Amino acid sequence: MEGQKDQDDLKVKRIAVAVIVIFHLVGLVGFLIPAAQPYFIKLVPFHLLLMFALIVFSYNADVKRLLLFVCGVFLCGFLVEVLGVHTGKIFGSYYYGNTLGYKIAAVPLLMGVNWVILIFSIGQMMKSLKIRHSILASVIGAVLLVVLDFFLEPVAMKFDYWHWDWHQIPVQNYIAWFIVSVILLKFYYALDLKQQKYIGITMFASQLIFFVVLYMTTGTNIFA
Repeated sequence: MEGQKDQDDLKVKRIAVAVIVIFHLVGLVGFLIPAAQPYFIKLVPFHLLLMFALIVFSYNADVKRLLLFVCGVFLCGFLVEVLGVHTGKIFGSYYYGNTLGYKIAAVPLLMGVNWVILIFSIGQMMKSLKIRHSILASVIGAVLLVVLDFFLEPVAMKFDYWHWDWHQIPVQNYIAWFIVSVILLKFYYALDLKQQKYIGITMFASQLIFFVVLYMTTGTNIFA
């Protein structure tokens, strides 16, 4: 019975990995075709919710810990974005467009979901690399998230995720991303969530490739 359960779990993980890769690939192709861009931009909220659902429903350990992680990171991530938008003192001066959907206090609710996806993915990835020291793993993971954000920011402006005043991405943004990421990753490690095979690496790698390709193909006309 235990062996069958492990096989079923592995099958679920493989299906989740396939869905992550396929949806990022299809989305990338859609964003690269100008005529298709308006339609694929409308699908961004559904894409994020699907990735979130894959993380939740493929998790095969203590659901209470996962729920605590999701609630904690969602609330912290969302609230820091609210403070950031309304004060300009955390990430810099920016505002959200319409791509990410419904907003509360001028911040899309999906930003909380996005933080959950990012922190879970990179936390799982660090565990797969077997970095045992939680502070070191959190710092390395935060650096990788800053690298992702470097490629994400211009693309986000291009496709109306959010916009920086004067089209200038401040260094302050990357510093804040690093600090917030370290804090949330420490929270992830404090909960000691079970490692899920392939999910974290696939999710992070898919997002990184997605935004790197869009950055390279749209970067020259990013403010056009």
